[in-house]
Amino acid sequence: MLTIASVFERGSGMSGQFGVDPDTLTDLAGRFDREAAGLAGPISAFSGSAAEIGQAFGLLGICDGASEKYRQLLENTVRALGHLPEVLRSDGERLRLNVTHYTDSDRTALGHLHAAASAGRP
Repeated sequence: MLTIASVFERGSGMSGQFGVDPDTLTDLAGRFDREAAGLAGPISAFSGSAAEIGQAFGLLGICDGASEKYRQLLENTVRALGHLPEVLRSDGERLRLNVTHYTDSDRTALGHLHAAASAGRP
């Protein structure tokens, strides 16, 4: 499991500071990208093998519509699975955007701290 954020306790334990490791977020975004790229083959293989039902439902299944219901369920499942790569890519992009925002916030906060420390010196 990746550690993305941590809480640093101070004082009574009721207050804490939230910290984010930009490198960890960037690594996680890369993992999302790799997983997204690797899904096309397994989704296609699942779709092909699950569609080969043969006589699994028999004559009764054909008569009561079970095979058609299965086909519709399979189509919907494959369609939903087909969205997963884009969802993972999108999540990776948002993680990288968060890295930029956290880095910019840290840089700004450090600038204010340095300015405040400089102002306090004679």
